[in-house]
Amino acid sequence: MYLFLLKIINETYIAEELMMNTNYYDASETWKQELEHEGYEHHCYSTKNFKKIKQLSRVWQIILKITKITPPNQLFELGCGGGIHLASLAVNGFEVHGIDISASVASRAKNYLEEVGKFQAIKASIEVANIFDYESTDSYNMCFHFGVVEHFLELSQRQQIWNKLYSLTKPGGWIISVVPCGQHLMRKLVRERGLGGYNIPEIDYSCSLHKEEFENLSLQCILTVPHNYFGFFAAHPSLVISKIIYPVCFIISNITIPYIPISEDIKEHWAQTLIVVGRKSLI
Repeated sequence: MYLFLLKIINETYIAEELMMNTNYYDASETWKQELEHEGYEHHCYSTKNFKKIKQLSRVWQIILKITKITPPNQLFELGCGGGIHLASLAVNGFEVHGIDISASVASRAKNYLEEVGKFQAIKASIEVANIFDYESTDSYNMCFHFGVVEHFLELSQRQQIWNKLYSLTKPGGWIISVVPCGQHLMRKLVRERGLGGYNIPEIDYSCSLHKEEFENLSLQCILTVPHNYFGFFAAHPSLVISKIIYPVCFIISNITIPYIPISEDIKEHWAQTLIVVGRKSLI
């Protein structure tokens, strides 16, 4: 009972702190402004485009292998951007729904899904929403995000997001997080020179930090998977590294490193991204 009361007091304090503190960096609004006019725009104009969309990416092959989730289960995406993940999952038989803070981005994503729908009937929808205010009576077999939560720098903000996703997940369902690895060998250079795309501030996730946040959510079967080994070399300012060394390192390392019996804490120094999965209790 004592521990239960402490948990309630702590959660109440965090919620009040977030509401009262107006000095938080607002990643949602930053992304909204950044993508107002362009960004995350995809198209499906041909059969060739469609076939590429239907081929599940390596990251999704890994996620579905771990979770064993199969169509027609219902999936939810936080920060769906241009809809590339929703489209790929939908044409593979899943029923998908996504939200995004930017009305402009959501509009582009809806157009993209309509284009995909001309080649195959799909069950996919998108709405404009802020996760902090989002309410829904629907629940999903999996809730996921790609490169969203790490932009919320305050732990209390991230906890609110995880709690929202937890509430949207069915008992026995999964929460999936795919984030940049904050521990890789080129991380400092990426930060100093603004390499690799949008320069929105983000925290440096490690396997242990992310696992701790999922443990605080009381998720089960938590697994952290370093992914895309040496992928960060593609953004290196040296053409020798980005054009010659990168392809060789990327292919060899992604074939061999996943099977080397060393800890994830070591592997994360070579990985561009982290895949983190956790399962909601059936009770």
